[in-house]
Amino acid sequence: MDKTKIMELLGEEEDNTDTGSLVFEKVSEFRYLGAVLSKNNDWARGIGVRIVKAERAAFALNKFLKSKVFSKKTKERLYTAIIRPTLTYGCEAWTTTSNTERKLRTFENKIWWVICGPLYDNEKGTWRRKYNKELQEEMEMASVPAGKRPRGRPRKRWLNGVEEDLHRMGVQDWKELAQDRDKWRDLVMAVKTLKEY
Repeated sequence: MDKTKIMELLGEEEDNTDTGSLVFEKVSEFRYLGAVLSKNNDWARGIGVRIVKAERAAFALNKFLKSKVFSKKTKERLYTAIIRPTLTYGCEAWTTTSNTERKLRTFENKIWWVICGPLYDNEKGTWRRKYNKELQEEMEMASVPAGKRPRGRPRKRWLNGVEEDLHRMGVQDWKELAQDRDKWRDLVMAVKTLKEY
């Protein structure tokens, strides 16, 4: 029972909670499945931990990221296969602030600087880091999604295709039919054999 801890979200009471013969430690944050959960739902500490872990992964791969033997494409694959998943583990639950987004962007730019290497400045006669705009152009990254919605009819969704096939089969109220598994399975098998016109 040494590992069992309690985190109370609503009230402030005594430090430890006593339940008969067992005493549980009361904490303001704890680690669960690699994520740091805090009492006030602040993800800044958890994101900071993920950045540190991603920095360790990048440091372990530093020899490969700086190597002249590997192409930029290979280095980019190393980043997207190893470092980025380490950084973004559990990101589905994050609530970010502008400060944490800036930290994430800064970390990513550091990795791109290592991958792309320095640039020789002819005017000053020295080597320098590439500017963010130069990195984006070289790595073909877009800082802001560009372009407009394409002209014409919106693209067909998966559900539209399903409804179209069911209409060809003469099925009217397919949502009720889907509640009966046997009938739905028979209908799916019939639609699978349906030939395209």
